[in-house]
Amino acid sequence: MDIVYLAAVIVAAITLPRQRALVVAVGAWAFCVALVGWGPAKSDGVHVATAGFWLPWAVVLVLGVGLALGIGTLRNRRAARNG
Repeated sequence: MDIVYLAAVIVAAITLPRQRALVVAVGAWAFCVALVGWGPAKSDGVHVATAGFWLPWAVVLVLGVGLALGIGTLRNRRAARNG
């Protein structure tokens, strides 16, 4: 599910303005967490009441937001350079 989330963030960061890409990053993260924690991707080994569930997902959220910001910054620099 992490790969699906990061792919969605990369696509959003490439195609959308930075603010919307950040909204997509947080929304997609919440959607993926819900799928893994309570939805069809849930397994019996997932315990949502533990830090073992939330800490890795927090790291994934930070990575996704960082990707959205980084790609947005690169797009802005390239647009400014090209006129």
